[in-house]
Amino acid sequence: MSILAQANDQFTADEWRQRIEQNIKTASAKRVRALFREINPQLADDARFEARTRKIRKEAAVLIPIIAHPEPTVLLTVRTSDMPSHPGQISLPGGRVHEEDASLVDTALREAEEEVGIPRDKVDIVGSLGVHEGGLGYAVTPVIGIVSPDTPIVNCPREVAESFQTPLSFLADRSNHVKEQREHEGVPYYMYAVPYDRFHIWGLTAGILHTLSEMLAPHSPSSV
Repeated sequence: MSILAQANDQFTADEWRQRIEQNIKTASAKRVRALFREINPQLADDARFEARTRKIRKEAAVLIPIIAHPEPTVLLTVRTSDMPSHPGQISLPGGRVHEEDASLVDTALREAEEEVGIPRDKVDIVGSLGVHEGGLGYAVTPVIGIVSPDTPIVNCPREVAESFQTPLSFLADRSNHVKEQREHEGVPYYMYAVPYDRFHIWGLTAGILHTLSEMLAPHSPSSV
């Protein structure tokens, strides 16, 4: 474990909040991240991949729920195997914008209440990261919120197979974030991943958590 992670283990939710408020307004935290192109610049002009990243833009938002335990955690979900999109994958609570949503924050709060039963009045919104563009045309805005530890988590059985919590200090330690090589039509490419316990967090969710880890550093970097 790194010295930074050891120090972070001692952080309270209020101390994490102060760091987030300090860093979340920086250009690094607010920049738009085209994650696939960012991690695979050598494939920027490859038609097999460009077709996946130039689809119609779909606005979405996710909540990064920081549960204010003595050692704060982040709540994640495992999607059910029969979901129409991303079945069986690990996600943050969230989804596409609905017409009735007043804002992207409203989208994140509505989806979190629907998926894991967190009432919106139990979430203290700290701010939002920049848009993260996924490989299936989604433009996702991550919203950071502090959740009271006495809030019951009630998984929606239609959408969520299970939920779990990962220590925020673990996610803040960038040594826990890796790049994995995969293959599409015989062409190797990379993606972000964050292995934790028996869970393998990868793809867009891992990319969002990678941005979170950068933003949680004592001094948020201006570039990566």
